[in-house]
Amino acid sequence: MTPERWTLVRDAVERARKSRWYGRTLAAARLEEPGDFAALPFTSKQDVMAASPFELLAVPPAHAWHYHESSGTTGKPVATWCGLTELARMASIIIDAVPELGADEAMLLNRFPSFAPVHFLMEEVLRRTGRCHIAAGSMSWDVPFGRALEFMRQLPVSVLATLPFEMVLLREAGRELGVDVTRECRHLKAVLLGGAVLPPTFKKWIADAWQVRVVEIYGSNETMLLAISCPQGGLHVATDLFEHEILDPVSMQPVPAGSPGLLTITSLVHEVMPLVRYVTGDLVERSPTPCPCGRKSPTIRVLGRASEVIEMRGRTLAAGTALTPAALVDACYEFIAAVGARIFFAVILKRGIELLVETTPEKPATTALEEVRLAERLGVPVTVRWLPDGDVFDRAALFRTPKIYKPGQVSDWRGDGRKTITVMEALLEWPKFGLGTLGGIVKREIKNARRRKKLAATDR
Repeated sequence: MTPERWTLVRDAVERARKSRWYGRTLAAARLEEPGDFAALPFTSKQDVMAASPFELLAVPPAHAWHYHESSGTTGKPVATWCGLTELARMASIIIDAVPELGADEAMLLNRFPSFAPVHFLMEEVLRRTGRCHIAAGSMSWDVPFGRALEFMRQLPVSVLATLPFEMVLLREAGRELGVDVTRECRHLKAVLLGGAVLPPTFKKWIADAWQVRVVEIYGSNETMLLAISCPQGGLHVATDLFEHEILDPVSMQPVPAGSPGLLTITSLVHEVMPLVRYVTGDLVERSPTPCPCGRKSPTIRVLGRASEVIEMRGRTLAAGTALTPAALVDACYEFIAAVGARIFFAVILKRGIELLVETTPEKPATTALEEVRLAERLGVPVTVRWLPDGDVFDRAALFRTPKIYKPGQVSDWRGDGRKTITVMEALLEWPKFGLGTLGGIVKREIKNARRRKKLAATDR
């Protein structure tokens, strides 16, 4: 660390001590020289979960600008507090990286869910540029897919911010409605994609299918913005916001550039909920060479969650051959491009990968060779099932409900999670009812039907 950087880190740790959590865990920590930093304890996601909602808060609750909770699908919801000053710093980084947002006629359609911190970040970006912001979260009943497409057709929407797979959903919805998105959404110049890992082949598919520039945003609910891609495609770490480390998952020691490791960050500007040596759980690789764009900040490649590494047939992280769902998606997009298919769904089984692919009645002649190449690239057994159009993705469901959460194309069957085999099953979270609840629903429906009939008969 330079002396200036060391001062920033030391001040950041002192701010963190204002919270009850770090006031306890860092009470005995000494920071007299840069070498002392590596001796500070790590903060895990479980720690953040246990400290929610108030223990990590370094200011009075009313002094925070935004409060958010994760969905809680994997346990207790994780609380996130954010200040307006730090949000403004993040917005400035995005504005610098996306010149399309500063154009005279810029208009942004914000499809990030309205309760997500990134939705508010996009709103701050438009507030600072003075351009038009259309708040149209993908989980809003008011803006289903068809209406979002109408916004892009009728209004001069030049930038779209959303989850990566929604670019597939919107395009397929357009096909159902007879909308040529590349021709009719003619004002669209760039898309800002975040909330999920964006593999290179998928990124290229989106750029080609929509004829737009793709900007990757990387972050999390707890940290918000961590990195953003430049026009050359390099994903630059927001070093103005964080001190970052990339550590070996076993030894928790720094790894050389080009090797996968756990991204660990320490807040530099966050005053509301600062984090110290927070282990994000994400595997990343830092590029050993500078980015062609000329920026000095390092670039990384996000590989996916360390907890989601697919270990099969000897492929392990220690061997440097980690297979993650993101790497699987990347290989599958290359595969369907080679065979001329559009939609797939991958199921991770104990015995290998089952790939469900929608195809026309006649399979392409190159499928056998491409299947072999796919299995060789992944290094695990792969079985491809060729299914009729509509069996993997019921496009009509896009118009029955807008309730889409974290869209994706992979389902891991090896644990106790949901065992989905179609796109729509993976997208929608259906409530689970016991027999008593179901019986109550049926009884109420019968009573309501009788009451409606009686009211209609007396309405003379």
